[in-house]
Amino acid sequence: MECKACFAWPKTLNEQLTQLRAALVQIQTRLIEAEAELADRLAEVNAFEFEFEARVGHLIDAVGALEAEIGRYHDRIQIARSKQIFGAPHIPVEEQYRRAWQAPPASAPTPPTRPLSAATERQIKQLYRQLARRFHPDLALDEADRVRRTRMMVAINDAYAARSLAELVALAQESDLIIHTGRARSDQTEAQLVQALHQELTRVQRRLREIERELRGLPQRPSVQLSLEVKLARQRGRDLLAEMAAELERKIARKTVERDLLKLQFDQLGPDLGFIQMK
Repeated sequence: MECKACFAWPKTLNEQLTQLRAALVQIQTRLIEAEAELADRLAEVNAFEFEFEARVGHLIDAVGALEAEIGRYHDRIQIARSKQIFGAPHIPVEEQYRRAWQAPPASAPTPPTRPLSAATERQIKQLYRQLARRFHPDLALDEADRVRRTRMMVAINDAYAARSLAELVALAQESDLIIHTGRARSDQTEAQLVQALHQELTRVQRRLREIERELRGLPQRPSVQLSLEVKLARQRGRDLLAEMAAELERKIARKTVERDLLKLQFDQLGPDLGFIQMK
């Protein structure tokens, strides 16, 4: 095994520059590929989450809304019955706490976009990788070039996250950038450039490790684990999301009946006791 401590850079500055530039180009290529892979994986996760929301998520929200309504009917029936006994509405501690601290229900999520065709997905992924290699900030000539490239990569990533082929095509038509790596500035000595390349190499290595950790952590996401279960079920001829949706629809039907019975019970308390309005 090679001992890193025993590794020595070439003695001359020119040799060091040559080796540093080669190492930097190699790791920058790995970084771009890793970022493209991470973007692909995240796009798959987002696509599944959109599908889940479209087929199942809104049903989960409906169950939650029914359960909240049932809880409110239970509370108000108890308040009305307390008025029968004590002559004034008694507000339980639980209800007081709920009124004071419970956050309002979240607004409905934005409807998911229509899934793209496999051909369009392939075009988007291919074009994204081309643009990432072309405009990646780590390939900048100088700080001004890095700022320009960073701005471009933000637009590229936004278009990729939105799965917008038209935006990516428009970005691809931007004027070409001259790409060099480790080009010495006129105000830098060779020694300063060696130091700068060392620092850049360290930064890129650190960023690469961060991306690799994020890729390793993706399988731990609940949505990723569920997507794997859905894929395995599909291979066995089952539609797991359809089964989940059917079970939720049955639960909604049961909860609707429960809610309606409580509403009837509440209404039967009469005009003097059933005056408490539902929120």
